[in-house]
This record gives sequence, C-alpha cells and structure tokens, in this order.
Amino acid sequence: MRSGRMPARPIGANAPSFLSSCSATIPRMLQILQRLSWRDGLFSVKTFAAAMLALFIAFRLDLSQPSWSVTTVYIVSQPFAGMVLAKSLYRVLGTLIGAVMSLVMVSLFSNSPELFCLALALWIGLGTFVSIYLRDAPQAYVGMLSGYSAAIIGLPAALAPNGAFDFAVARCLEIMLGIACGALMHHVVLPQRAGDALRKALDATLPSMARWAGDALRGRENEAKGLADRRQIISAVIALDALRVFAVLDTPALRAVDGVIRQFEGKILSLLALLMSVYDRFAVLEQRRPDTAGLVQPLLERTAAHIAATAGAKTPEDAQVESEEERALDAEIAAQLPPTQALRTEPDAFLVRSILLRLGDVLAMWRQTVWIRTHIAVGRRLPGDDAAPSFRPYRDVSFAVVGGLVSAVTVMIASTFWIFSAWSNGPTAVTFAGIMCAIMGARDNPAAASAQFLKMSVVGVLIAGLYLFALLPTLSTFPALAIALAPFYLTCGLLLTAPAAIPYTMPLIFVAGGLIGLTNAMDYDFANFANGAIGYILGIGIGAAALGLLRPLGTDWAVRRLTRGFFRDLAQAAGGAVVEERSVFESRMFDRINALFMRLDPMVEVQRAHLQASLAGLRIGLNILLLRALRLVLPPSAAAAVQDALTALATYFAGMARDRAPEMPIAVLIGARQRVLGDAEEAVSTRAAEALYNVEATLRLHAEFFGPARAAPATTTEMVTT
Repeated sequence: MRSGRMPARPIGANAPSFLSSCSATIPRMLQILQRLSWRDGLFSVKTFAAAMLALFIAFRLDLSQPSWSVTTVYIVSQPFAGMVLAKSLYRVLGTLIGAVMSLVMVSLFSNSPELFCLALALWIGLGTFVSIYLRDAPQAYVGMLSGYSAAIIGLPAALAPNGAFDFAVARCLEIMLGIACGALMHHVVLPQRAGDALRKALDATLPSMARWAGDALRGRENEAKGLADRRQIISAVIALDALRVFAVLDTPALRAVDGVIRQFEGKILSLLALLMSVYDRFAVLEQRRPDTAGLVQPLLERTAAHIAATAGAKTPEDAQVESEEERALDAEIAAQLPPTQALRTEPDAFLVRSILLRLGDVLAMWRQTVWIRTHIAVGRRLPGDDAAPSFRPYRDVSFAVVGGLVSAVTVMIASTFWIFSAWSNGPTAVTFAGIMCAIMGARDNPAAASAQFLKMSVVGVLIAGLYLFALLPTLSTFPALAIALAPFYLTCGLLLTAPAAIPYTMPLIFVAGGLIGLTNAMDYDFANFANGAIGYILGIGIGAAALGLLRPLGTDWAVRRLTRGFFRDLAQAAGGAVVEERSVFESRMFDRINALFMRLDPMVEVQRAHLQASLAGLRIGLNILLLRALRLVLPPSAAAAVQDALTALATYFAGMARDRAPEMPIAVLIGARQRVLGDAEEAVSTRAAEALYNVEATLRLHAEFFGPARAAPATTTEMVTT
C-alpha cells in the first residue's frame, strides 16, 4: 500500500541534542498545564494525598521500600473512579501472578542463574504477548504486570533465595497498599464517575449521528470531510464501549442497563454502515444519472429532516410510535422501487433499487436506535430476552508473537550482560529492559517512544539527585517530607490528566520515585545512587535499542497487518464453517477501520483511497453475510450459484490476505447474478442478485485496493457503485 509518507531522512540528520530536546519539552509541558481545569487540579491533589497516605502507612509498617507504594498510586490513578477500580483489580491480579511465578522460578532455578534468566525471559515474553494480543482491554494489564512483576520480585529474591518468600510478600504489600489508598481516595473523596461521562457521551451520540446523517443524505460533504466525520463517529462508538466497561463498575444504575447500552452501540454501528452505503451509492448515481438522482434527492432530504426531528424522543412510548411522515416515506420508497424486470434491462436499476432499500433500512434502524436510547435514559431494560451484542475488537496473533519474542530476547540480552559482568545493579537493568518492552511493544514505532522514555528517564535521574543530595537530608519529619515532595508529585499528577503528557510523565514517576527510594533509613551514598541510576538508564537503553533493532517496523507495517486482517475477515465471512452474527462482524471490522483511521490521513489522496476502500469492504462483508443467509432459502439452482460466488470470494480474499494478488472473481459474480435472476422472480432471489451485484460493483470501484479486474467482461449492467 502506498501510504504517501514523507521521504526517509538520513540517520542522524538534523538530530537534536539531548539538551535542545529537553528545552523543547518544557514549553510543551507548560502549554499543557495552562489548558488544565480545576477538575484536573482536584485529581492531582487527591492522587498526591493518596500517595502520602500510602507512604505514611508504609513507614509505620516499616516496609522495606515504601517508595513502591507511592509509585503504585500514580500508576493506578485514572480520571474516573471506575477506571481506578478496574486498573487496581487487574494490577493486584497481575502482581499476585507475578509474585507466585517468581517464587516458582526461584525454587526451581536459584542455583542456575542462566536457567533462571531464561525462564524469566520466557515469562516476560508471554506476558507481553498477552498484553499486545488483548490490546486495549482492561485484562491486558494483567499480562503486562504479571510479566515484569516477576522480574521486580524474582531477580532480587534469586540473589537471596532463603528470604525469597518474605521479599515477595513485602513487595506485594507495598504495591497493594498503594492500590488500596489510590482506589479509596478516588472512590470516596469527590469521585469523578465514568457513569457520568458515559451519560454525557450517550446524550451527544444521537444528535451527532443525526447531524452527520443530515449532511450525508443532503450531500453536503466532500470526500475528505466525510471520512473525517466517519472517523469521529467510529472512534466515539468504540470509546463509548470502553467507557461502558468502567461505568458499570462505579455507577450501579447503569449496570442495570448494561445490555441495553450494548444494544445501542450495535445499532449505531449498523446505522453508520447503512448511511455510508446510501451516501456512497447516491454520489455515484449523481455522477452517472443526475436526472434520476434528482428524483431520489427529495426522499433523502425528507429522511434527513425526519431523523433530525425525532432525535429528541424522551420516552420509549414516544419513540415506538410510527409517525405519519415515516409511513409516507416508507410508502414512497416502495412505490419508486424498480421492478424485477428492470433489473435485467436497465443499467441503473440495481443502483436505484439499492439506494431506496437502504434508505428504508435507515428509517427502520433509526427508529430502533432512538427507542433503545430512550430506555437507557429512563433506566429501563428492553422487553424480551434477546442477547445483547458485544463489541468484538480484532486480535492480531502474529503481532503479539513478535512483541513477545522481542521482549524475551531483550531480557536474555540484558541477563547475559548481568551474568558475565557480575554487576551488582545488573538485576535493575534486566528489570527495566523487560518493562520497556512490555510497555512499548504494542506501539507502531516503539523505538521513537523508547528514545523519549530514555530522555525523560535522564531528567528523572537529575530530579532524584536533587532530592537526595539537596532537599531530603535536611528534613526530619513526615509533614516536611510531604511538603518537599509536593512540587514534583503534584506536577506529575496534573500532567497525568493530559494524554499527550503521559509519555513524558511516567518515566519521571518510575525513575525519580525509584531512585529517591524513600525508606525509614535513607541512604545518601552517592556511589549507590550512581550505580542505581546507571542500572535504570542502562536497562531502559537496552530496551530502547532492542526495540529499534529487533522491531524496525513502523506505521506502514501496521497498516499492512491491518489490511491483511481485513481480507482474512472477508475470507472467513465468505467461507467460514460458522456464519458470524452481523453485530460481531461489524464491530470487529469497524475496530480495524478505526485503527486505519488512526494511522492514515484522509487529506492525502492515496491514504484517503485506502480508507474509502476499507469502508466499502465492510459493505462487501455485510453483503456476503446476507448471501450466506439467503442461500439457505433460495431454490436449489440459485443456491448453487450463490455458493459458487461465495467459494470464489473466499478463495480470492484468502489470497489477498497472503499478498498473492489473485484475479478478482468478477466473472463468477456476474454469472451467479444472472443465474439467480433467471431462476425466479421471488423477492429473495432479487435480494440475492442485488447483493451479488453490490459485491461485484464495489470490487470494480476500488480495483486498486482489491486488485485489477483483468479478465472481467463488460456487461450492460456494469455499475460503479458501492
């Protein structure tokens, strides 16, 4: 795929120095701080209070490394209470799994450092695999934490196996203390609930959809703006599902209608697919037959007006009533449908019929969507016991395997250096090499992100040195310590509320907090500090170097992976042993499309064409699913024709997924359509012929994306429609 990227720059060309890079970071941080609200300030104060509470309790319990409690508070703290609870739960689970695994490895391999490091590397690689495979799911955190927690606990325990159990218990207590204090503070003191944010998002979803539907049906969008609007809606629905997961944890009222919210999300995605279908097909009709488009245009405008007028229904009873305007629209759509005979003789009949049928589907789907939304608003479950659709994100096993292998190899490299050098701070380097790979492994360009992490880690070393050798030695009471720590941690808390600042902030929390090493018996020895700092920086540097050398893959590679997965989904839809539910297929395809939107620019022509083709491919998949359902009720000869087409499509898309670029099965699709139309004039046969035509025409329109139609014969019914 030609992504329109800029020419590659020579390595080292115009590379900024470390000091200039840091000086450029400071203004960005100041700009972010200026845009923050009082709620962000409240979050920072609550997080700092939780951290100081955890630190005070750790001091009173005389835990060996209370600083881990402080760091944990900042790791689990999130804007919403439900997010804190979810992250806390999975961090506890990941820490416990990592602790148990570290004790198992110590008991088995404490006398063999090489085998211990090999087992640790494989375990961290497995944890990285799980976290990348699950992607944005909250459970992914368990994989990441169980991996590097085994290193945090296991490496020091392996050096003193007799005290391994006590060490593991102490480390778990410190981490769980931080989790408990963070969760308590964010749930009890002026909590910001994900449920409130979800309600606002739900309130905005229908009006946003109505506005886009109006623009799309009235033809007020150009290609680039249309793609940008679709990207916004798709991202909003996917974010809605992520927010729902946390809202059910902190808002019991929404937990009762969780299934209704999932139904709403599924309807929105289906409605979006229908609107895209109408929009794209009508644009083609305007180009080919403006006179016919002029006859259809009033129906589109009336539908847009109806959608805008009904978006504000308040109760399920209001939304369920079919209005006079809707009945009139349904009747006019039915009256303008081309007859079956016209499909055999008139070139534009399929195109007009498809627009009108999808427009009717839009009306029906919109009413259902509004009806479901009113149930959420009044906190009422839907009648009946239909299973709610669940959002099914895509999974990339190969990408997860690559990430896991890179993590395992990196830990083995760092471990080899430690074993042969016999360096006392080698375990720190091994631990942070594994942490780097676990955190950065899922990124498109992990080398760049790792380099930024490394730079900010150096800043963290300087901050830790300032505290250890200038500020802390003069303090003798806990209140004085809290006041001294406040400027650093309050600033970090503020920056954590801005997603753009998190990559700059987390290295400071990890490195500065770890090197300060707050304990009841502070150590101000510069040699120990320098050795610890070198261990941190060397481990992070090994991780960054390994990611750059072992995974020299960027956005283009990610786009190719997503595109291959896209073709695999289409092949599975056409030839899989089990027919997927429409909601499952739609949600996974929309997730892939959303990932493409995050990586491609609609304003660049080549990338815009790729995005348009991926959206059109979604409709190919929906037509394939329809064909598989219709095949079961078609007459035998028509069913055989449809099966031939499905087999050809499955073979074709499987080849595209393997980059074999086979010939598009246009001739097979044309032949199947003609056989289906010639078999009978029943509605089901006509619907199957329309679906075959839609697949054929979409392949033709996006031939550069789907492959050249080299041997496709031209026919009188050849269209360029999606």
